[in-house]
Amino acid sequence: MSVLALAACAVLAGATSLLAVDEWITDAPPHVLKHVGVRLDPLFPKRSLPAETTVRRLLGRIDGDALDLAVGRWLADRRNRTQGRLRGLAVHGKSLRGAAKAKGRKIHLLAALEHTAGLVLAQLDVGEKTNEITCFQPLLETMAGVVVTSDAMHAQREHADYLLGREAHHIVIVKGNQKKLPK
Repeated sequence: MSVLALAACAVLAGATSLLAVDEWITDAPPHVLKHVGVRLDPLFPKRSLPAETTVRRLLGRIDGDALDLAVGRWLADRRNRTQGRLRGLAVHGKSLRGAAKAKGRKIHLLAALEHTAGLVLAQLDVGEKTNEITCFQPLLETMAGVVVTSDAMHAQREHADYLLGREAHHIVIVKGNQKKLPK
């Protein structure tokens, strides 16, 4: 767990490659190492740091979507305990600049961002065989008591029915994609 925490700290500090993550871990201040659980080596008076290959293997085996979901649920749970009112969530999709999967496919994420704190509580990779519309319900399946804002792409009857069934609210921009709505 401390290796994952160190990698997360490195990325938050600006590391953008595995080499940069390893360099950050090597130079991490002792108090940070202590707080993330890196133990003192019993034979030497210093903390035992993970090797670059250990960090590489760990990060290569992590399911990014499962990690996103776990962190998002943890953040949402912490926010739920501190506030008794409805939360506003902006649902929006973005293609990541400078990131691509195998065969050059750009990574496109659909995210739910809390309005007041600016926290991303959930995000999903929108696969190349689908679109944001099909990811809307899975993205919000752990959210309740929210007001969802979104762009015209999500002005879908199925989205409104889904949110109504979860006692949530939906504020959406409506354009020409909903011909039967009064103007």
